[in-house]
Amino acid sequence: MSLARRNQPKSTSTGSLHNAQHSIRRRLFPQTMQLDSDTIDMANPNAADNDDLFSLKVKPEYVLTARSAVLPSLSATNGDTVGRQPDDRDTKDSRSDKKGKKKKQRGMNKKRPRDKRIDQAEKLCAAVLNGGSCTYGDSCRFSHDVKAYLANRPDDIKEVEGGCPNFNVHGKCCHGVMCRLGSSHVNMSTGENLIKEVTSQPKPVMNLLDKNVQQQLRRNNYVFKCKRHFETKEGEARNQDAAAAALEHIEDVESTAKNAVEADSCSKLHMAPLPTKRKLVDFSNKVYIAPLTTVGNLPFRRVMKRFGADITCGEMAVATSILEGKPQEWALLKRHPEEDVFGVQLAAGYLDQFTRACELIEAHAKVDFVDLNLGCPLDLICNKGAGACLMLRENRLKPSLQGVTAALTCPVTVKMRTGWDTVKPIAHTLVPRIQSWGLDGIGAIMVHGRSRLQRYSKEADWDYIAKVAASQDSALPRIPLIGNGDIYTYVDYEQNVAREGLSTCAMLGRGALIKPWLPTEIKEQRHWDISASERLDILKEFVRFGLEHWGSDQQGVNNCRRFLLEWMSFLHRYVPVGMLETVSCGMNLRPPKYMQGRNDLETLFLSSQCSDWIKISEILLGPVPVNFQFEPKHKANSHHIEG
Repeated sequence: MSLARRNQPKSTSTGSLHNAQHSIRRRLFPQTMQLDSDTIDMANPNAADNDDLFSLKVKPEYVLTARSAVLPSLSATNGDTVGRQPDDRDTKDSRSDKKGKKKKQRGMNKKRPRDKRIDQAEKLCAAVLNGGSCTYGDSCRFSHDVKAYLANRPDDIKEVEGGCPNFNVHGKCCHGVMCRLGSSHVNMSTGENLIKEVTSQPKPVMNLLDKNVQQQLRRNNYVFKCKRHFETKEGEARNQDAAAAALEHIEDVESTAKNAVEADSCSKLHMAPLPTKRKLVDFSNKVYIAPLTTVGNLPFRRVMKRFGADITCGEMAVATSILEGKPQEWALLKRHPEEDVFGVQLAAGYLDQFTRACELIEAHAKVDFVDLNLGCPLDLICNKGAGACLMLRENRLKPSLQGVTAALTCPVTVKMRTGWDTVKPIAHTLVPRIQSWGLDGIGAIMVHGRSRLQRYSKEADWDYIAKVAASQDSALPRIPLIGNGDIYTYVDYEQNVAREGLSTCAMLGRGALIKPWLPTEIKEQRHWDISASERLDILKEFVRFGLEHWGSDQQGVNNCRRFLLEWMSFLHRYVPVGMLETVSCGMNLRPPKYMQGRNDLETLFLSSQCSDWIKISEILLGPVPVNFQFEPKHKANSHHIEG
């Protein structure tokens, strides 16, 4: 029982009890009361609904008092999900191990609805799809009966224009009759998968993990130059010894060429010597798409390149999962040929994790820079000493940077926040320390203008970002400092980067998710009143890229739809410029609860209901499966879901 509860009589009301607890906390922990104000928007998203300072000014003719009549009825749906029942969380869709025992689920998103896994016996064997014979014979886990599959094959998706993207781009679809757009390349009477000649084969996606290397990582046979922490001396010299070991291998292999680990041998790892002078990435006057978890996937980045993005970065990858050879983590490192300047972001809490992961990237991936994550606010990451927690551990950060810069031939960037909380920001003291270490290869430091406890609430503090830039020692070589946070229009960009000492790079995060055409607005210095049909064309392009990336079979369609809906949880927040009383608008301003657009499609795009997003996905990918459910992974406070 808490101290407040013991001091209250049993008849005390809930409101009085809450006030008493608040009073006791103020007396015992006065320093934490300021932190509560950092998170108040997260705890109560409706707190400022009546404050005009946080209201988006929409023209009266577009504001409604109830849900628009042109939208489907919500009688059959429930608030923020579609068709979800209270007991749906414990259905047989839950992940299970090989023995049939239900695994314990972890994380804040463990209760989100998931697609049911497709049984392997319902899939056709890849060898049979390619017209060959399966070496596993009757013991194969997949079906070999093409005729039976054709008899029960679902109808093709008619909504995707142009047919199968893989067949159109590569001249062949590896999914054969399992392709949901197979009528464009399959002989439905025989099941034969057709092949066509293409004028020029496109360059393949890069940074795919070799199977032999993956097996070595899983068996713990891969030889690293950097030793694990328990393999070095104990005590205070542990990190320094490991950092020295990471540096020594440069001298050992100066006379050798850069080679990957041979498939039949893992006794040596040859790495190229560091160049005398690294080629740093110039971020000046460039549009940089920041790493975006879940929604910053490869198809989304391809869309951003079409709208003028200069530099892209993969989603945050956890170094320990990279070292374990997990396919889902290595997939975050994939790079499309259209991404001419591309980086990857790593999260780790210790020197050996960072350095060994960078050894793998150096040997088996092609990147232009590696970004170290010192800003992730998630408990799952911070509790492991990574993310924003690493900002507080200088004794770990310095050797980590030493090891990473020694293992890589490309530059290293550092992404951080202002600090752990707004009471004691530390970025203005940490950046000069990093500058004083004199490490070669630090290409830039990015500062997000919020603390870890703020996460994404309130406005980014660009004045403090300028203070961080001014804190560098003028007697030492300056590290370019890039600001990040709340760039939603070209006006925001010009006003924010005009501060002295800041790089002119436009680093975009949520602004690019809400307005993927934002790079064009910044470069052309205009407000783009984009039409609903143009926005639908953007999603059509994303779907084509998605089916090419995740596959055009049922599993690939499911993945594409899920990521599309996750993106819709951001896209719906955009209110067209033509509907506003003034073009000046901010990312965190709250729009009216009910609105109508200038046409029915625009009204559908404005809806904050998951059921309406699913309707949009059906326009693009056909009807959803029976009992389909969706709940967004990222929920905004200022744009909360109705219900």
